[in-house]
Amino acid sequence: MLIPGCLAVLGVSFLSHGAYMQVKANFAQYLIEQAWNKTLQDQTPYKPWSWADTHPVGKLMLYADKETDVYPVGDPMFVLAGASGRNLAFGPSLMLKGAGVGEVGNTIIAGHRDTHFSHLKNVKKGDIVELETAIGQIQSYLITGIDIVHETQTEILDMTADNQLTLITCYPFEDLSASSDYRYVVTAKQVNHS
Repeated sequence: MLIPGCLAVLGVSFLSHGAYMQVKANFAQYLIEQAWNKTLQDQTPYKPWSWADTHPVGKLMLYADKETDVYPVGDPMFVLAGASGRNLAFGPSLMLKGAGVGEVGNTIIAGHRDTHFSHLKNVKKGDIVELETAIGQIQSYLITGIDIVHETQTEILDMTADNQLTLITCYPFEDLSASSDYRYVVTAKQVNHS
């Protein structure tokens, strides 16, 4: 009787922790969206909460193309400055090694596979990614590559002469472990600049 009771408590605690992480990630995106909207008004970075050590630097949207019928994949995601472990808990984050949002080069954004970047498993070559800059400019990218690489393959972080967007998350998507040696990498080339 003691063992089944302990197992039940342990199971509930695991489920509660998972639900807490999802709620935290979603509520944080709401607060980050409020800061983003202020940023768009006067191009000044705003923190999503008073103790934050980051601010939103972009708005990311994935679109699937089903025979020219384009539709969104998931909700818009607000990108934070600096891809630290703390920032990734709240949303996709810009890796400082790459180009900034709206700059020429390889803009690299990382996100967790079980929250904000869980939708990456549903995109394919030819789909569209839009990235809005802090001055309201929307850049469209065409997905040209999807690769699974070992975490030691850091050439995906190299700068490029053209405008490229690289989205990175851990792989496999349904893995229950907290860490992984593999990365799911979506590469997209800029197709317009408005």
